[in-house]
Amino acid sequence: MPPYARLLTLFLPLGALACTPQTPAAQQPAPPAIPAPAAPAAASTQGAGSLTDPASGAQCGGQNVRITRDDFQLVLEGDCGEIVIAGSNGSLNVDKARAIRVQGSHVTILNMKVDALAVTGSSNTLNMTEVAEAVVEGDDNGLLGQHYGKVVFRGQRNYVNTNNQPQVEDSGTGNKVI
Repeated sequence: MPPYARLLTLFLPLGALACTPQTPAAQQPAPPAIPAPAAPAAASTQGAGSLTDPASGAQCGGQNVRITRDDFQLVLEGDCGEIVIAGSNGSLNVDKARAIRVQGSHVTILNMKVDALAVTGSSNTLNMTEVAEAVVEGDDNGLLGQHYGKVVFRGQRNYVNTNNQPQVEDSGTGNKVI
C-alpha cells in the first residue's frame, strides 16, 4: 500500500466525523442533574431555642442557656429562659431569666430578676436583685438581694442577705436569713 493510502485510511474516518451534522450546543439536551448531597443533621442534644456554652455578650432572646465549662466569665444580654450552670469557678452577669440552676461550685452570679433559683452546688455567691423563690440544697452558699419571695433551705451553712423578710422553709442546718 502506498504511503498516502495509509494516511487516507487514518484521516478518512476523522473527516467523516467532522462532516456529520451536529446539534448546536444550545439545542443539546442538558446532562442529567447530579443531586446535591443532603445536609448533615444538626448534632445537638439541645432542642431549638437553646444555647450551650455561648460566648460572652450572647443575646438570649428567650432561649435556654447551658454552661458546662469551668473558668467562665459571661455576660448574657436580653431575657433568658432557664439557665443551667454545670461548670465551676466562673461568673455570670444576666439581667433577667425565667429560672437559674447552679450545679457547680465557686460561681458568682449578678442578676436583676429571676422567678426560680435553685442551688445544688456549694460555695457560690449569688447577687440577685429580685427572686420569686430560691431553693438552696448545696452548702456554704451566700445569696444577696433586695427581695426574696420565698427561700427553701435544704443544705448547710447557707445565708440569704435581703432587704425584706421572705417566707422561709429550713430543713437543713446552720442556715440563716439576715
